[in-house]
Amino acid sequence: MPVLPAYVNTNFDDDELLRAAIALVHGDLVPARDVLAATRDQPHRRELAADVLGAAGTVVLPALVKAVRERPDDVDLVLLLGVAQAAEGWKSRGAAWAQDTTAEQFRGLEAFSRLARETLHRAAELAPDDAVPWSALMSVAVGAPRHRNEAAEVYDEVVRRVPDMVNATLRRLQSTAEKWQGSRGEMSAFARGGVVNLPDGHPLLCLIPIAHIEVQLLKEWTGNGMLQRWHELSAVYLRRQRAEVDAASDRLLAGPDGHPHSLWAHQIFSVYYYEIRAKGRLAKHLVRGGERVMRWPWEYFGNPNDRFRKARALASLG
Repeated sequence: MPVLPAYVNTNFDDDELLRAAIALVHGDLVPARDVLAATRDQPHRRELAADVLGAAGTVVLPALVKAVRERPDDVDLVLLLGVAQAAEGWKSRGAAWAQDTTAEQFRGLEAFSRLARETLHRAAELAPDDAVPWSALMSVAVGAPRHRNEAAEVYDEVVRRVPDMVNATLRRLQSTAEKWQGSRGEMSAFARGGVVNLPDGHPLLCLIPIAHIEVQLLKEWTGNGMLQRWHELSAVYLRRQRAEVDAASDRLLAGPDGHPHSLWAHQIFSVYYYEIRAKGRLAKHLVRGGERVMRWPWEYFGNPNDRFRKARALASLG
């Protein structure tokens, strides 16, 4: 497979989308625009495509700006530019916690977030029923909010259109975490409420393990820096949540895959089960989670490629 930047997600079952992402980083905007146009009545695939193509589009931002200037009412080009601007903001910021992020990095996040917000609002105006511009705005509202309630307000717009958008909902969960001025109680309530009425196999069942992972990450970054001791305590905390996570795991495994975000959900469960070294459950989710690593949330615990390789070895998957 031709090489894409490491930050572009490639773990999905959509050959057309993969070809479009590769073409995009090589300067051909047409396949990416066409994929987005083809997904206007497929909101979940459109959300995935916007995320993948947004990351790839950071390589060709000037070309995207030029294309939108020439065709300002082409909703798919406008969406593509907006998601690329949002992704560039997060690239500028980096993945470190706030205390380890420089002022220059924050300025980059804020500058591109302002551009993305304007562009994505324009996409929303051009397609009032489309949930994806609002879903994409969640990354802006979390990373560089205009005000404290922006993430909640944007998420309400998503839910009004499509109530179970995966990326948007995971972003909303993050916005309720303590590291984003939320609270453990708020995040737990959001995760548990979010899975109550889901059908078996729905990828948003991963709200349960990722909420517990987010709680434990805060313990790491507010601890005393003794990394080995933290890993020991991490396993203790995460094991205490196993009954709840197992129940959500059972529901995911009981249903079919095939949702555009199914692979991601299985990898989120895999991260949890690898941390507690639950080989049986880990193997079940890895088998159904695709052969390529999802950088998030594996990167929370170290090099994602290394963690993924070790998880597959532990599960005897090679």
